[in-house]
Amino acid sequence: MSRAVSVSLQKGGVGKTTIAINLADALAARGNDVLLVDLDQQGNATEGVGLKDAYESSESNIGDVLTDDDPIDVHEVIRDRESFDVLPSHVDLDDIEDRVRNSTFGVLWVRRRIVDPLLDDDYDYIVIDSPPSLGPLSDAALIGTGNVVVPLLMSEPSVSGFERMFEQQIGPIRREVDLDILAIVPNDLTGNNEEKRIIRDLEDSPFEQFIPPFARSELFDDTDSKGPGIRHRIAFSRAWRDGKTLREYDPSNDMLDRLDQLAEIVERGGTNDA
Repeated sequence: MSRAVSVSLQKGGVGKTTIAINLADALAARGNDVLLVDLDQQGNATEGVGLKDAYESSESNIGDVLTDDDPIDVHEVIRDRESFDVLPSHVDLDDIEDRVRNSTFGVLWVRRRIVDPLLDDDYDYIVIDSPPSLGPLSDAALIGTGNVVVPLLMSEPSVSGFERMFEQQIGPIRREVDLDILAIVPNDLTGNNEEKRIIRDLEDSPFEQFIPPFARSELFDDTDSKGPGIRHRIAFSRAWRDGKTLREYDPSNDMLDRLDQLAEIVERGGTNDA
């Protein structure tokens, strides 16, 4: 089943872009046709897959797709890549966000201009790297995909950011359209006691159902395990620096199996679906 998914949290510095890039790569490695869409105004996903030139390009860009003034066909701005395609961000996305905010149906543009024309016909999966703040572009990504993966650092500010996102964004959107949380992904873990406490608190909360099997606190005590979650690996930042996915940079990295498990969760539509 084809599916679009936003990787989103209304707080920066949680590894959102790293998860988005490598989720797209993992889905592609499983034999799917995948598009990575960079809706973050900072363009980190665009740079992280080696397309920094597209961010400041004078050619047609994602902003020309998300406009109420004679929008261009989305196919014109997609960049081909070896394992998956990319719809790059652009330096003008801040201006586009203002257009989305001031247009009556602006929050539907991502669905109508990107997801609906491409999902099924061109791609099995569309992964959107969302902006790290509340706003119309972030809303448009969630409404457009109807699914979200939430990366979290195991720290109180990160968890508080998710709680605000759930109350101020996910909840209100759910009152109007379907929006499913596919997974909450503990990210960049090193194995300290604070991480253990926060994972256990999440397991005792209503969000327990969204924590993947590879991120459970029981893995802290499993001597045969690397520990829960996506672990801190310097290869992630080195891969981004070189414009590569983790798989391209370090094909034997021990986190690739975790990313593959996350891709499987996205394929089946959640952590609890058989």
